[in-house]
Amino acid sequence: MVETVGTVLVVDDEADCRTLYRIWLREAFDVVTAADGVEALDRFDETVDVVILDREMSRKDGVEVATELAARDADAFVAMISGIEPGTELLEIPVDEYLQKPVGREDVLGLLDRATTLGEYGDRFRRFCSLAARIATVEQHVHQTELDGDATYRDAVARLERERRTVEAASLSGDAVDELPPSTRDSPTAQESL
Repeated sequence: MVETVGTVLVVDDEADCRTLYRIWLREAFDVVTAADGVEALDRFDETVDVVILDREMSRKDGVEVATELAARDADAFVAMISGIEPGTELLEIPVDEYLQKPVGREDVLGLLDRATTLGEYGDRFRRFCSLAARIATVEQHVHQTELDGDATYRDAVARLERERRTVEAASLSGDAVDELPPSTRDSPTAQESL
């Protein structure tokens, strides 16, 4: 029997997606599935390390589930994989990472690798990386001229800068690491904040 490195809760209203993710992940992770947000919240417990959410689902959508998990102070890494192209509203959704469908096996395994790595660090560094990843995703999908006039984006960039200073101060005192994971290095904003 292969020893798994954690538990992933896959939440998607499409049975084919749940099955595909289970096949991709089952060698390294225990995989639990849910067909909608209500079922996801019922199945979520402290043993879940990573939640992979679809954005649009019946009964409770992925945004509602992510918000509920944040309100519970859940320690799990929460990722959203959706067919919806993200805009600046993503900056207000409490997820650690967002991927746009279609995704391949390597995309999902890379996501789980980043989640596992970030799980080794403290909450402040993880929040910093989460915000940097969401900003990077928004910057890839929204034209810069639109972002320049968007208050949500400007607020998120300012918050990232504040978090960067805090993480940097902790790093200098030996309390945190000073390098971002690969998913956040590509963002011009994340690079400027280092």
